[in-house]
Amino acid sequence: MHFYRLLAATLLVLILNPAAYAKWDEERDMTANGKEELVYYFKTNEQGQKLVLDKYVKRLIFIRPDRFYKRSIKQIKIDGVAVDVTSDPFSRYPEQTAIVFDNKDEVLKKLFLAKKIEFNVLYGREEAVSVFQIK
Repeated sequence: MHFYRLLAATLLVLILNPAAYAKWDEERDMTANGKEELVYYFKTNEQGQKLVLDKYVKRLIFIRPDRFYKRSIKQIKIDGVAVDVTSDPFSRYPEQTAIVFDNKDEVLKKLFLAKKIEFNVLYGREEAVSVFQIK
């Protein structure tokens, strides 16, 4: 029980402390009603692909604008450690794919602290590797 309290406290500090995200680029957006500002963290790799860290829904969003057909991502590696994930393409935005994981709080903490995130993306039978260096 103590471990979960410590994990929750650490995650709360990370969420509330903008300096903890210095490695990620920041993007701000207003809610539809214009009353609340949302902050998203992202990285763009050398291939022009974008990885967005959505702390509100606790997921990653992979964006590859040059590939509009269905893609599948079953596993990511965070600093070399494999994490099983589920991917779900957005129907209204075909260049975007949501990546979700079972233990959301633990994986989010690892993502915030990661130096390298990599994953294999399947486009039908074609496979591509995407790597994001976080400095």
